[in-house]
Amino acid sequence: MVFDAILDGGLRILVESTAAADVAAVGVWYDRGSRDEDEGLSGATHIIEHMLFKGTDELTASQIAHRFDSMGGLVNAFTERETMGLHATIPVSGFAETARILTDLVTSARFDPDEFSRELVVIENEIASTLDDVEELASDAFALRYWGTHPLARPIGGTLEDIKTKTRDQVYTFYTEQFMGKPDLITVAGGIDPDQVLKAFEPLIEAKKKHTSHIHHSHASCEAPLLPTKNGLTYKTLSSQYVQVFYAFPGPRHIDEKTYYALEIANAAIGDAMGSRLFQKLREELGICYTIYSSPNLFRDCSLFTIFGTCSVSHAEKLLVGIHEEMQKLAAKGFSEEEIHNSKSHLAGMITIAAQDVEYRMRRLARQALYKSTIIDCRASIKKIHEIDVSDVQESIGLFMQNEPILFGAGPKKAEKRFSRQLEQIIQSR
Repeated sequence: MVFDAILDGGLRILVESTAAADVAAVGVWYDRGSRDEDEGLSGATHIIEHMLFKGTDELTASQIAHRFDSMGGLVNAFTERETMGLHATIPVSGFAETARILTDLVTSARFDPDEFSRELVVIENEIASTLDDVEELASDAFALRYWGTHPLARPIGGTLEDIKTKTRDQVYTFYTEQFMGKPDLITVAGGIDPDQVLKAFEPLIEAKKKHTSHIHHSHASCEAPLLPTKNGLTYKTLSSQYVQVFYAFPGPRHIDEKTYYALEIANAAIGDAMGSRLFQKLREELGICYTIYSSPNLFRDCSLFTIFGTCSVSHAEKLLVGIHEEMQKLAAKGFSEEEIHNSKSHLAGMITIAAQDVEYRMRRLARQALYKSTIIDCRASIKKIHEIDVSDVQESIGLFMQNEPILFGAGPKKAEKRFSRQLEQIIQSR
């Protein structure tokens, strides 16, 4: 059973208690991310994520680190396009202390000017390091091709230019208006009960109530992004020896719960497992790529299904054609009963294994809550997976494949002409 309560002030708390567990995982979540920044604030949410750990009214940055070290715990944070979160995994004995520290971080971060200046340099180095990551650069280029001018197209952490223009007062004002004492969700899993959670987080619960009337919690991008245009950039030149291939289908604005599970099964059958169609055909049988996988990407008001592969220059055209042919076969003949049986077993097994990890359980609760799904435990999810049939799976992927795919490549200049020519041939043949 999962404890689920929405308290006065709007803070939601989810607790999945696990018997005989000596470990607990806790997350404090905001229902906003990089897409919710005004253009002049691009990168600010990621800066705030960093600054939460750089000192509060009660603790220095060093003390925060030493407190978690002394209890043997792990603490971290991350920013995504629609979410920002802090999370920790600790012995149960350290839960109350962890709740106090997390509350302190999100209610009284100081944003000391000297710390702010130093942390901007750290973030600049972090962004600069991605310039050596070809997959990261290719993914950013594809996002720009796919989303165009919509905020979803921006790099989550902003660009080097974005960071250089940020001032301490500008970011601190954004923090006080949108984040300080205003989380949307707390999720906990492990050897802890709901009463302990409510007691430990009482100061944050009260802070949320206090700030409710002052919340200006509006999403900067209220409108859903338009579907990507058919005509657009087909190739991005990168300093790389390999070609990154993207093949993506736009999907519906919203995915219901049954479709979500059916889509996960379809994804396992298409490219998210070693026994999947794409892996077996393109990597194992033909040997034309090193990396090949698929992934559904679901946002609050849009979705896409993406296939991604990495290959040598000499195989770029073959990989593009191979992906296209496999998806055409799927459209024409559909999934087999055996494929769906194997994919369902694969997903059920993965959930069973992952459920042994309290951090996975904690994050899973957060995903369900942030994307407005029914809150259910792992066993109930496995039951839902087994209730899906082949027609459900076919229908789910059909919601995407009814749209024209967006094809895109990134890699060395010498592959561009042949890749783009092959891409145009595929488009014209449809």
